[in-house]
Amino acid sequence: MLLHFDRDGEAFGPYPLAEARDYLKRGEILPTDQAWFEGAPDWMPVLQVPGMIGTTSEDSPPPPPPPTSATAQATVVSQYTSATTKFNRRFFETELGRFLKLNPEDNPEHLFMRTRNGEFSLYRVAKTAPDHCIIAVNLDGVRKDKRIDYFNIHEIEIRSR
Repeated sequence: MLLHFDRDGEAFGPYPLAEARDYLKRGEILPTDQAWFEGAPDWMPVLQVPGMIGTTSEDSPPPPPPPTSATAQATVVSQYTSATTKFNRRFFETELGRFLKLNPEDNPEHLFMRTRNGEFSLYRVAKTAPDHCIIAVNLDGVRKDKRIDYFNIHEIEIRSR
C-alpha cells in the first residue's frame, strides 16, 4: 500500500506503509497530517490509516513538534516540486545560482528543502556534482555540510526571511 500525505495543503509521498511508519516514529510525518491510499474513500488523519501504528507503546508516534514562529510567518517566494521540476546540477546552477555563493545574513530569502531524509533550512548550496549537491545547513547552531542526492529531493522552496 502506498500512502500519500498532506500537511497544510502541501502534498508529499507516496511512501510504502513501512517507510511511512518510520517517518511517523521520527516525527517527519505528524499525527496531524492527512493521509490517503488507493481504495480509501477520502483523506483521513494519519493515525486512522490501517496498520500505521502498532499496539505497543514503542510504536506510538512522538508528539508533533511545536510550530515555530519563523515557519508560521515565512512567505513562499518560489516553490519547486519533483513532480514539476527535474532536480539536477543544471537546475541548481541556473535557478538557484544565487545560493551557490555565500548567502549573507541580510539576504531577504532563504532555501528550504524537503527530502526523503528530512527537511532542511539551507544556508547555501556549497557544491554541485552530476548526481548530488552539498548543502550547508545549520544544525544546533553549527553550520554543517550535508550531501543530498538529487533523486531524494521532493521539494525546494525559496522563502522570505
